[in-house]
Amino acid sequence: MTIRLEPIPSAAARMMSDESVALVELAGRLANERFAGRAAGYDAAAEFPKENYVDLREAGLLTLRVPVEYGGLAADPLTYAMCILAVARGCASTGLTLTMHTNVLGSFVGGLGTEEQRSRYFGEAVEAGKLFASITSEPGASARERFVLSTTFSPTDDGGYRVSGVKHFCSLADAADYFFVSGIIEDSGGGPDNIISAMIRSGVSGVEVTGRWDAVGMRATSSHTVTYDTAAPAKAVFGPPGRILSADWGSFSLGYAAVYLGIAEAAYGYITDYVNEKSWTPESGAIINHPGTQRTIGEMSVAIQSGRLLLVDAALTDRVSDPTGTVLAVNRAKQYCAEVGVSVTDAAMRLAGGGGLLKSSPLERLRRDALSGPVMPPANDRCLETIGKLECGLPAVTIELT
Repeated sequence: MTIRLEPIPSAAARMMSDESVALVELAGRLANERFAGRAAGYDAAAEFPKENYVDLREAGLLTLRVPVEYGGLAADPLTYAMCILAVARGCASTGLTLTMHTNVLGSFVGGLGTEEQRSRYFGEAVEAGKLFASITSEPGASARERFVLSTTFSPTDDGGYRVSGVKHFCSLADAADYFFVSGIIEDSGGGPDNIISAMIRSGVSGVEVTGRWDAVGMRATSSHTVTYDTAAPAKAVFGPPGRILSADWGSFSLGYAAVYLGIAEAAYGYITDYVNEKSWTPESGAIINHPGTQRTIGEMSVAIQSGRLLLVDAALTDRVSDPTGTVLAVNRAKQYCAEVGVSVTDAAMRLAGGGGLLKSSPLERLRRDALSGPVMPPANDRCLETIGKLECGLPAVTIELT
């Protein structure tokens, strides 16, 4: 009999309240009973998982990072990470886009917004189930070094800005109701002190999807290219220039770590069943009886459990009293869990043999989805550089916007 991974890592469960455990279990039921069965269809069509988001909305999980006083769930970092991990086991694209949406609300609206902005946008999320996307990536720019923004914010007479530019890898592009967009003040020469961010409604004039997302993996994230030539009124602008640099970017990486670990866990669950049930020949018995298979399963188990511990550590590190320790822990978790996603899906494919290559096998999709982990900002090489700097007492930030 296969000994399965605990749905909630024991290291996490010991630290969670009954209410938090129940929330993660709810996310897990949705993933197992609904999202997993839809994942292949949304992947094949490269369509946003709308049905999954109906379920998430009805369950209240779209408000994971909205404070209680505004009607949200106010999940702590550990509960949040465990919910994303559970969702990603069923559908990685749903887990990744849920990470984007919830962190726009928690890190940007909650961390940077005025009371009026928090009331407005939290209200939209809680009462109407509106979806939020964070749009930073631009063609010709990379977050591996300093991320140079080309989108411009031109001041207007009413105190707002005219926003012009092109953003790509815009997850939720054709599903989001709002885009959180950042750029530089026109003719300022750029630099951190000239970065402006604003919340722009998706349906306004001058916001257009101009390129379709057709990638090898994470196909249901709808990460299309979006062109902006539109107005951002003063009430939609978040803080003075440079305010975005004080945002909690680590919560994004924490979610990414959970997503790619969730992919690994899904592949592990599939392949452990497979090797217990299948045989290479009628006379040889189950594949798990082969020592080489046992060693591979053992390696996968150690990698996943190590990723779980790093994820829990990153979630539990106190962001207020130990901000440097938080950056270190989050970068460790993101880098390692992304690599685990790749290594475990690769090992599972090798154990499954040719059958794992077939579209009918979930391993084929999980393998493709895992490939984006190491290059997703902060890319794994950038994570390692940040870790190395901090370990040696050097100043370091994960992403530098200019």
